[in-house]
Amino acid sequence: MPIDNFKVFTIVDNFEGNNLLSEDNNIQLCEKLYGKLIDTTEKILEILKDQRAKNNLKWAEEIEKNFKPLEKMLSEITLYKRRRTMPRTYKDHSYNTLFFS
Repeated sequence: MPIDNFKVFTIVDNFEGNNLLSEDNNIQLCEKLYGKLIDTTEKILEILKDQRAKNNLKWAEEIEKNFKPLEKMLSEITLYKRRRTMPRTYKDHSYNTLFFS
């Protein structure tokens, strides 16, 4: 039974090509996601500054609850950065710090 080396190299080339395409796709998705998050945050910041300039206390009191998860995320990441030891298990992480680097 003859071995066709060309087919083996073609399969390896295709696999590596797919891996590169996947990596490019991941980079594009990452850029798109961060772009969306940053854009949304900047728009919200503009709205907050506008409402503060108008001294709209009622509106601020009503939307304050929307910021509780962000405050929690900020607190968890800040504490994570200050740790002297690395977490050894998954239970030492939250979903905000599990993949944080």
